Amino acid sequence: MYLLIAVINNQEILDELMTGWLDIGITEATVVETTDLVQLISTHIPIFAGFRSLTTGGMPHNRTVFTAVEKQEVLDQAVRFLEVLCEKTEKSRQGTYFVVPLLHYGRLGR
Repeated sequence: MYLLIAVINNQEILDELMTGWLDIGITEATVVETTDLVQLISTHIPIFAGFRSLTTGGMPHNRTVFTAVEKQEVLDQAVRFLEVLCEKTEKSRQGTYFVVPLLHYGRLGR
C-alpha cells in the first residue's frame, strides 16, 4: 500500500485530476488548501516579496491531495495520469508529487 501526495499549483487541473483518478479507481482522497514556504515568507516578510514569483507563479495557495493506493498498477496509472494532465497544459511549475509506502492503514468508525 502507498500514500500518494500531490501538491497542485495549477488549480485549473484539479477537477479533471479528481475525475480521472475516480475513473482509475481512486475513490477516496483528501484535498487541503496549502501554502508553500517561499510563498508564506514572501507574503509575511516584505524583504522576500520578490521571491513570490519563484514558486507558484504568484498564486497565494495551492492544493495538496492525499490518497492511499492499495495496488501498484493503480498507483502507476494515477501518477501517469497526473503527469500527462500537467504536460497537456504546457505550463511550468504546476506542482510536485511523491509516493511513500504505508505501513498501516485502517478505517475508523463502523
